[in-house]
Amino acid sequence: MNKRNIVLIGLLVLLVAGFGAYRLYQVNHTAPGVLVAGETVKNNDLDLEFKYPGGEDGFVLLEPDGTQQGILKSYLMLPKTEYESYKVVEGPSEAPAGMNIFVFALEDKDEASSTPAAATATSTPRESRITKLQTWATDNSGFTSINLAKNTPEVVEIDGIKALHYQADGLYQQDVYLVSYKDRVYMFVGQYNDMTEVTYTSFQELIKSISFG
Repeated sequence: MNKRNIVLIGLLVLLVAGFGAYRLYQVNHTAPGVLVAGETVKNNDLDLEFKYPGGEDGFVLLEPDGTQQGILKSYLMLPKTEYESYKVVEGPSEAPAGMNIFVFALEDKDEASSTPAAATATSTPRESRITKLQTWATDNSGFTSINLAKNTPEVVEIDGIKALHYQADGLYQQDVYLVSYKDRVYMFVGQYNDMTEVTYTSFQELIKSISFG
């Protein structure tokens, strides 16, 4: 069994001395419990369900233990072949491009939606929620990379809830979606070098599969 600590990409791009650098954190790698079988993940406590391509030609799902700086839960999905090569490298190394989901605690519950239906009820709460989400993203740019966005964030919908979507620069190109729901913020990030890569196309399918509540 590989005894070294695997360095995982836990958060996202940080702006350090004018360059994008990844904030890294380590979890002890043990084979049992790290590889999650199956393609559907449902977390009732966080009102979140999504699908990802598993199997030998798909992705490995990692669930780092512990929380930090308001993060309630994190999922990291890496291409299985690249993950297998990565975990045998001696010493710290950057993880391959993958798909990431982070769930953050949102202190102010009043502005967050309570149900998907409520998110589309009226225009005023919708605007307030998006404005609050954009403020949160700016205040937490070390996590969200919104200060490295290549385009003006656009408003889209995920499972009937308004979300912010933008692309950002970094070690890898990033496709980022932010959603506020109940007392939480969900951040979905796809990392890629080129839009033709399987990681990019798989991430688009993951986004389509997301459901809340």
